[in-house]
Amino acid sequence: MLLKIAWRNVWRNKRRSLITIAAIFIAVLLAIFLRALQLGMYDNMINNVVGSYSGYVQLHSKGYWDDKTIDNAFEVNQSVLADIQNIDGVSTILKRIQAGALSSYNDLSKFVYITGIDPENEEILTDWNKRLIEGRLLKKDSKSIIVAKGVAKYYNLKIGDTLIFIGQGYHGMQAVGAYPLQGVVDMKNPNLNNYSVFMTLPVAQDFVSAENLITNLVIDKEQYFDENKIAQVIKSKINNQSYDIMTWKEMTPELDQLIEADNAGGILIIMILYMIVTFGIFGTVLMMTQERLYEFGVLISIGMRRSKLMITLIYETILLTFTGIMSGVVVSLPIVNYFYYNPLRLFGAASAQMETAGFEPVIPFMNSYDIPLTHSLIILCISLIICVYPILIIYQLQPIKAMKR
Repeated sequence: MLLKIAWRNVWRNKRRSLITIAAIFIAVLLAIFLRALQLGMYDNMINNVVGSYSGYVQLHSKGYWDDKTIDNAFEVNQSVLADIQNIDGVSTILKRIQAGALSSYNDLSKFVYITGIDPENEEILTDWNKRLIEGRLLKKDSKSIIVAKGVAKYYNLKIGDTLIFIGQGYHGMQAVGAYPLQGVVDMKNPNLNNYSVFMTLPVAQDFVSAENLITNLVIDKEQYFDENKIAQVIKSKINNQSYDIMTWKEMTPELDQLIEADNAGGILIIMILYMIVTFGIFGTVLMMTQERLYEFGVLISIGMRRSKLMITLIYETILLTFTGIMSGVVVSLPIVNYFYYNPLRLFGAASAQMETAGFEPVIPFMNSYDIPLTHSLIILCISLIICVYPILIIYQLQPIKAMKR
């Protein structure tokens, strides 16, 4: 009965109720839209820099990150691999070996970073087919190399040309080799494009005389899973005296700082929206309360309990807010899903600027369910806080004075 009365009271003044519902609807729609856009952009940036190459979590031998030399390579224990693979949230584990070397072609030379990879497993983390510009990708038994487009441009390489590499191998061994080029890739990152060379893992291990050794164990996670939890679980399962576990935030702190700074601006905009909605809901509740003081006085005089009257007003506020929230969520979800599957693509100067910064020039939306849920609950909590005002008015109401007004 109280719900039915509350619903009828909401529509006693249709214009005012519709204006309030429209304000809540617009606020919810904009909040979900802006956060989906912002978080989708961050997710894309992280995938470009982290998810497509370095991984969300990496395991190294102790001290490798401070001194990235081949001498800090290690042999991974199969029991450690099994323990990590069984952790909730871990999707893929990749072995890599990385070493610096001087490359040479004709009269030119350039320092490059050679990465030995397992092509089949790498395809799970990095979609190499989308990055291939020319030639062919590495296969499991390939003896050739692929290079990033910056290296190919520097040497003006063509498929079939041979690059010579000279460097230092494991424990002072000489690393010398000549390898034909079979493909050119775009790493979507200017720094990686300027010095990246890829071989299969066995070929790279043979080049640096480090059989069965790796320098990086890359651990990829399932979508939206917390990499910090994965890192903590790994630390509890391995010997921390021999290994270092690092998340992408520790490996690329500059990206994390960029996201945090931009995120603060987005939160500020959302807070302004919440303030507007708060005043809108409060204005409606204020009018609904003040113009009905005579009615409240009569109801209390004929025996209606103050508690039931309070509950009725709470129901009115919640129904008003809930209608606005649900309409905003229902309208926003198709829009967010559309741009999730059809990302906004930048062109011209904006595209060039994004690529220069090392990011793919697209802005996908994030369609995570917690975005509408979070903002809906926040606005609902605001309405519940506003309900304190009519509760206090009814609690202090004197029926005789109210009916004299």
